[in-house]
Amino acid sequence: MVIGMKKIMILLILLLISSFVLAERPYDGVAEATFEALKSGDYSILQPYLDDDMKKAFDEKQFNAFREDLISKYGQLKDYTFVKEGRSSGFILGYYSFEFEKADVTLRLVFREVSGDYKLSGMWIDAVNSKEAGIPLGVALFFPVLGGFLALLTFYILGFRKIGVAEIILGIILVAITLGIQPLIQNAPFLAVGIKSNSDIIAKGTAFVILTAIWLGFVAGFFQESLKYAFSRSKYLNEALFIGIGFGLGEAILVPALQAIQISVLGGSTPQLSTAFVSMLERYLAALFHAGTTVVLAYSYRNGFGKRALLGLSVAHGIIDTFAAYYQFKPSTIVLAITYVLLLIVSVLLLRYGLPKVKEEKEENRIVW
Repeated sequence: MVIGMKKIMILLILLLISSFVLAERPYDGVAEATFEALKSGDYSILQPYLDDDMKKAFDEKQFNAFREDLISKYGQLKDYTFVKEGRSSGFILGYYSFEFEKADVTLRLVFREVSGDYKLSGMWIDAVNSKEAGIPLGVALFFPVLGGFLALLTFYILGFRKIGVAEIILGIILVAITLGIQPLIQNAPFLAVGIKSNSDIIAKGTAFVILTAIWLGFVAGFFQESLKYAFSRSKYLNEALFIGIGFGLGEAILVPALQAIQISVLGGSTPQLSTAFVSMLERYLAALFHAGTTVVLAYSYRNGFGKRALLGLSVAHGIIDTFAAYYQFKPSTIVLAITYVLLLIVSVLLLRYGLPKVKEEKEENRIVW
């Protein structure tokens, strides 16, 4: 009899524990509506669960842009599960893993209680774990870096055997300056009007995306060319060449490194092998481009048309980066191909114009101070 009572008590305890485990959280209904809305694309399912501020910030256009961004990257939405709960400044943070075809995306849903009901006050992507097996992160980093060094090897084969190490280091430093300042300028107008993500930009329509791409591209063009002009205009042409090569190498090293840190911290998928090869090509062409521009900038300054050359190269750079920026919002093979073709054509033209002048520069013609 005692043994029977013990079994009953154990069973009751297990039932009690399971009831706590299976108990529905008061905001689970909001999470369910979020899932159904994202899965079906029906904003009306989610709208009643949004608080007043969220209804303004996350209207139907914003919702559609956010959903399309997720679907385009990770495939169709299949299921979701609760992960954990947190609290911050009176808000409840519900972390849910949304299972897509290609990745599990953890969304941080921010809830607050309004008149006894829980409303959605914010939604953020917290982490992305890809289901597709990409190449190891270290290997992914290797390819763009290799592209930069292949560009250096190209110039070595072309006869520029005396490598300017100091100039290459200067070029890398200029990239670090660019990565620190340029994004602040590019993002300032968007942050000023409350635009905080690519989804916000996409939600405003194609015309706004094009204008955004133009802004981002031309800020990059004028900032980078002005910076290179300031540090290469008084240099010998061979020195200017290696400043440009260093700039290209700096991009090939620092940009992928920052992306790797982002993947490590926030989660995300490492690229496929084909994508890694494309990144190698991109860094190779970019290094050729930067080498060509610095030579032309130095030569033009020496011959009295530096500002005109700066303007022309900034515009050319801006056009190329406009296509590159547009691709970040609206991925397209055609746009990517146009970007690389433009980059190749401009690089070849610059180098055909500038490299003979570097070779013609004689040591005895240099002014020694």
